[in-house]
Amino acid sequence: MAMTEIQLLLELQHLDMQRQRLERALAELPVQKEIDDLEAALAVLRASLADTNAGLARTRKEQKEAEWSLKETVTAIETISTKLYGGAVTNPREIEGMQGKLKMLEASKARLEDRIIGQMEEIEALESQAKTLGDEIGQAASKLESLKNMRDAKVAEIESEMSDVVKERDALAAKISAGVLARYEQLAKDKGGLAVVPLRDGICGGCHVVLPTFLVARAKPNDQVVRCESCGRILCWVG
Repeated sequence: MAMTEIQLLLELQHLDMQRQRLERALAELPVQKEIDDLEAALAVLRASLADTNAGLARTRKEQKEAEWSLKETVTAIETISTKLYGGAVTNPREIEGMQGKLKMLEASKARLEDRIIGQMEEIEALESQAKTLGDEIGQAASKLESLKNMRDAKVAEIESEMSDVVKERDALAAKISAGVLARYEQLAKDKGGLAVVPLRDGICGGCHVVLPTFLVARAKPNDQVVRCESCGRILCWVG
């Protein structure tokens, strides 16, 4: 026995609710939050690595400058020492001046050596930090790719199911008159998607109010749009 328009509406509503459920599932994929959180964490890690690499480049440059200064200082010390202790200078005042200069250069050499040692230690620490961050980024990126693959597979599954629902819905809607379909769709908007409700034992399936006998009798054939006097939904008699 062919379904009446009201029965078709109830089935259409079932498909609409199924589509809404799939749309919500698509919009609220749990894996998407994991992806968003991981992408945010990756951004922080990459920013930290960029800062670390910048610090590493800066410290290496400063170390080279310090090494160059140390080389110049050592050369100056050797030059003065050769003059001072090679007998080339005999004037007491000039000797005293050169000794003072040599003392200053030796102090500068010690400071530069300490600075270079500190820079080497800092470079070692920064290199270790950069490696750790690089490893963490690699692990996070791998996990992110896996999560995205999971998401894409789930999205494809949901979209496939939704496509089937839409096709079935369109085929069903084509069997319903334009006027009845328009009334249903407007009512569905007004009632949060629940426009058609079953009428069973004289009770509205939407608001659960016991309906008058005459209204039940009108609704029973399911051959016309009969609405609940209480909630205004379309009634579909089911027994």
